[in-house]
Amino acid sequence: MRNKPSQASKKQYSIKRYLTLNLTFWALVMTIIPALVVYYEAGHEVEEIFDANLAQSSRVLHGVITRQTSHNKQQILDSLNLSNASDPGYSHEYERKLAFQIWDKDTLIISSPFAPRSSLTDFKEGFSTKEVGGEEWRTFTLYSQSDRWWLVVAEETEIRQELVNEIVQSNLIPILVFVPLLIILVWFITKRGLMPLNRLSTTVKKRHYRNLEKLEDEKAPLEVNELLLELNNLFDRLDEAHQRERRFVGDAAHELRTPLASLLIHAENAIDDSLIDPDLSKEQKEQSQAELQTSLYSMKKGISRMTHLVNQLLALSRTEGQLDKAQFETLDIRLLCHQAISFEEDKFAQKQQTFIKNISDKNIDLEANAPLMQSLLRNIIDNAVRYTPDQGKIKLACHLDNLKQNVIISIADSGPGVEAELRNRIKERFFRVVGSGQQGSGLGLSIVDKIVQIHNGTWDLTESEWGGLLIEFKLPVSIRN
Repeated sequence: MRNKPSQASKKQYSIKRYLTLNLTFWALVMTIIPALVVYYEAGHEVEEIFDANLAQSSRVLHGVITRQTSHNKQQILDSLNLSNASDPGYSHEYERKLAFQIWDKDTLIISSPFAPRSSLTDFKEGFSTKEVGGEEWRTFTLYSQSDRWWLVVAEETEIRQELVNEIVQSNLIPILVFVPLLIILVWFITKRGLMPLNRLSTTVKKRHYRNLEKLEDEKAPLEVNELLLELNNLFDRLDEAHQRERRFVGDAAHELRTPLASLLIHAENAIDDSLIDPDLSKEQKEQSQAELQTSLYSMKKGISRMTHLVNQLLALSRTEGQLDKAQFETLDIRLLCHQAISFEEDKFAQKQQTFIKNISDKNIDLEANAPLMQSLLRNIIDNAVRYTPDQGKIKLACHLDNLKQNVIISIADSGPGVEAELRNRIKERFFRVVGSGQQGSGLGLSIVDKIVQIHNGTWDLTESEWGGLLIEFKLPVSIRN
């Protein structure tokens, strides 16, 4: 069977490659577009300049050459003949691509030495472009009213294209030279920029899974610092969860050891008592039967105590977890109070206790987590029932404060109460008041304290009107993050 590729091997996305390719691509795009703009703008400007030069040259010739000076035709042609120039620097190669013609109707009166013999114009004034002898010429035609002839000044369009090409090449060559350098520079800068991420990845990879200490990197940039901060927050939450798990296991082991040992003893006694010797007298058999019943009853009490303890440990574990405020909802706390009271009614009846309810008639909305609030109410009511003697009194009150910003929940009993110096200590887990005469895990009020903290509330323990314990909670109506 083939091994499935790991999650890391499936991912081919590379930030370095992405940045290098995209930065290079967009740098080329933003370079080529201006180059094209320059090309077209340069072509347009060259056309304008050369056209202006043609127009000016034609007007100069019109002022110089007239009917009276046309008899000097040969002298004019000789001055334009480049072969007669003694100095090589006297002429320019582009002069061979320039021409002028003077036409009297269909008769060519005079033309430059390198001008075609055929007409370069359609005898219309202004600019035009015409192909003659396989070459394209740009012309400016002027009609002389005084001399009654057509003056044509022309140049090969190749001159213009060569000039535009020269301008573009002068701009493109530096681009072509520096683009490879730009790619190398982008790659190098990207590599250097991503070094903190690579360093962080290597550090995390080398860590043992139990090492949840904070990551430190003094050279990390701001972006990586944000990642480090979030990683350290994650490590803190993982460490808290790990410590919570260890505490839960330790607490469970510590608290379950004694009742389990007691159960084992009672089970052994029950086994021994169940093996009745047939030779025993009737009185001895009855005594053994009574001892068996006692052992079984003790086992039942031990199992009930362990069940309560396990439930308390699980409740404590849940309250110590990170609770998302999205799990909060708007509750009518009065309904929860009535539900909690009805859940404990059998216990009131067994102990013949008087339960007094002082719950507001109006809706009391509270933004809270329903399961946790149910656990809080049941814990404080159960605590009051257990510590209040038979035929004692218990009172639960629930109302809004005067400003309607806090819900006030209080429970009072006529039990033995708690000494002032011990009232804060009973919030600690596994703490039990000596001499109370009640068995318990010492977790109930610790769970209550955690639930109150989750809901951003406060609570106090004082003496009730009957000399017992009064617990009063103040919970804000709205939880703000």
